[in-house]
Amino acid sequence: MIIKILSYNIHKGYDWKNQKYFLKEMKDFIIKNGADVVCLQEVVGKNSKNQDMGLIDSQLEFLADEIWPHFSYGHNAVYDHGHHGNMILSKYPIESFENIDLSTNIFEKRGLLICKITLPIKADNQSPFFYTACSHLNLLHSGRVVQYQKIKNFLLLNSEILAGPLVIAGDFNDWNKQSSDVFERELSMQEVYKSTHGYFAKSFPSIYPLFCLDRIYVKNLTIKKSNLLKTNNEQTLFSQLSDHLPLYCEVEVNG
Repeated sequence: MIIKILSYNIHKGYDWKNQKYFLKEMKDFIIKNGADVVCLQEVVGKNSKNQDMGLIDSQLEFLADEIWPHFSYGHNAVYDHGHHGNMILSKYPIESFENIDLSTNIFEKRGLLICKITLPIKADNQSPFFYTACSHLNLLHSGRVVQYQKIKNFLLLNSEILAGPLVIAGDFNDWNKQSSDVFERELSMQEVYKSTHGYFAKSFPSIYPLFCLDRIYVKNLTIKKSNLLKTNNEQTLFSQLSDHLPLYCEVEVNG
């Protein structure tokens, strides 16, 4: 069975310049690419300022409506006028979910949203479910090092997750490409774009990508393809729907 996965930092619905609000265009773009499971970062759960400006106040139901019948949201950053965090959209039932606090300082509230997703597989030699985790990690390397260890320790304490099909996706902010020390060497995971192309994807800034910030790591899944997706807004020359480019892959559940 092939599973199509998309990871995308939607920048709270704004373009790379933080000026134009492109949430509807982002949803249309995501739908067009036909992913079964979508891992989103910087999703607004509530924002009264958006409401005052006539924008969508809660992005959760709007993004999931009609296409992905199952979704989970983990709010991380909470402020006076609302909150935002990570979100997983799924075409398959989400059996359970957990939002793990990865915060290392008072300025960056981070989390790992992990869902157990049921698959329509009946064969005895295949897993009937897989785990998908979505995260947005710290800007500074020192904080990310702590977060890598927190994620590793959580997985080691939950052997069922590591034993079956697993996806960890998101904005790792890993500009210095050090996440592989834990995820590849210590957890024996594969990064989909690197495995396909030989190097990490340059996904930021979207207008002229220079930095390799976004990742999709997998375990006990066969990588079939992976690529970055372009998000030019056709109606606005030189405009991008977010400050990140989305990372896409197709993986096969191992028999």
